[in-house]
Amino acid sequence: MYTAVATTGEPTTVPRFRPLRAVVDGSTWRAFAFHAAHLPIAIGALAWFVIVLSVGIPVSLTWVGLVVAAFLLSGSHWFAALTRRMSASLLGQTVVAPARPRRGSSALGSAFARLADGPTWRAFAYLLVGFVLTTITFTASTTVLLTGVGAVTHVTWGHFLPAQEGVDGELHRGVQFLGVFVDTPPLQLAFAVLGLLIVLFLWPAVNHGLAALQRVVIRALLGATARDLRLRQVTASRDAAVLDADTTLRRIERELHDGTQARLVGLAMTLGDARDRLQTGADTETVTALVDRAHASTKEALVELRALASGIHPPVLDAGLEAALTSACARTPFPVALSVDLPVRPSRVVEGIAYFGVLELLTNVAKHASATTTAVRVGMLGGDLLVEVEDDGLGGAHVALGTPDGHGTGLAGVLERLRAVDGDLQVESPVGGPTRVRMRVPSGATR
Repeated sequence: MYTAVATTGEPTTVPRFRPLRAVVDGSTWRAFAFHAAHLPIAIGALAWFVIVLSVGIPVSLTWVGLVVAAFLLSGSHWFAALTRRMSASLLGQTVVAPARPRRGSSALGSAFARLADGPTWRAFAYLLVGFVLTTITFTASTTVLLTGVGAVTHVTWGHFLPAQEGVDGELHRGVQFLGVFVDTPPLQLAFAVLGLLIVLFLWPAVNHGLAALQRVVIRALLGATARDLRLRQVTASRDAAVLDADTTLRRIERELHDGTQARLVGLAMTLGDARDRLQTGADTETVTALVDRAHASTKEALVELRALASGIHPPVLDAGLEAALTSACARTPFPVALSVDLPVRPSRVVEGIAYFGVLELLTNVAKHASATTTAVRVGMLGGDLLVEVEDDGLGGAHVALGTPDGHGTGLAGVLERLRAVDGDLQVESPVGGPTRVRMRVPSGATR
């Protein structure tokens, strides 16, 4: 399942805990690898935390020292960046980095910007919190795992333990569990079964639980806030809207210049030729042929202008979204089942976004899906306009943002249109199909 996100073209999938096969699941061992691999990083982070406190506070009493203190404090971002990368690769959670503070016009201005930056202080706090948390998670996970493994293998090493006198007055060799020495075959078998249960079920559950705690803390202290993400979305939507408007204007200018304008110039020359011939007394048939040519050229220019205008706002939308989608679905080379249930009519902006979004999705189906049937469903849910396009094609569709040439896929264009009105896009397209794409426009954009 792929879900469109604003920050990256790749989906983030947090691993699920499956008790019956958790011990052989790669996510279990990757989580344990995070606890182990992050421990030396957490120790280094604690050392940096101590350096910042012991050096940064005394030197910050001078202006030069304040710059040094700000530099030491911003070093927390090094450990934060490394932790975010490990979180993405081992915990399955991609954390969006917060925006770095803007540099000032001087070294002192940059220092004040760093000292006033909230994400910098959160990253600094994580130096200590991360050390405590990683130490606990690694110790707890390792202890449970070794306990289980030790119980399973107790039969091979238990007899090497020093002899101890039990309550019965006899000497025993083996682990004492719940006041009983495990030194008889039945007890050793029961102890091995207990250890196997710990390894197969208890340790994976503990390990995943500790990994979930790590994800929460990393996301809270090292990730961008909801406000920052929203600001980035608005900025990206604004930039996309400006780019789309500029592209549209350039296309209109190019089509007017290369098509309609050239045709109108030819029309003017034809009419001028006809006028000159009339003034010189040319035969009627020649003049009539020129006028007929001018008349045909005028109609062709009107057709081009009408097509150009329909690319900006299709006239069929004046009759409503249902009529426009009916016309669009009728032009597809495959059957499309259209279902529209709108108790109120959306605004013109929402209708245009939904219409062009469906056109893009149907075009993608025709180009890439190899589908035989497609369904388009339009309705309202809680005041939101919902549009769903489903096909039985090959699947594998996803949203790709930020391609090297500066453009995204067709789905990315749909997503940007939706974001302009606070909408969103969800794509479910497993390999082999089917593909289901949902567009939502919030109620604030409808009337």
